Amino acid sequence: MIDKKTEDRLHVKSDVVAGPFLMLPLSQLAVVRELLDRHAIHYWVDSEAISLDGKPAKVVINFGRKGDAARIQAALDEAG
Repeated sequence: MIDKKTEDRLHVKSDVVAGPFLMLPLSQLAVVRELLDRHAIHYWVDSEAISLDGKPAKVVINFGRKGDAARIQAALDEAG
């Protein structure tokens, strides 16, 4: 799946303590949530979006320490 603002691929990042997470434009949240639900991937969304330097707001989706970053990334890549 592509970040519609940067035109780069959405990329799952990982934190040693918190587990995998995904930062994406707030405008794409609904579509990504639908994809994650369809693949039965457990997640939660941060309650606040962040906008830096006047750029469009971004939101973070967390997958927890048990999240499988490779599986999540594969689902995103499959979606185009």
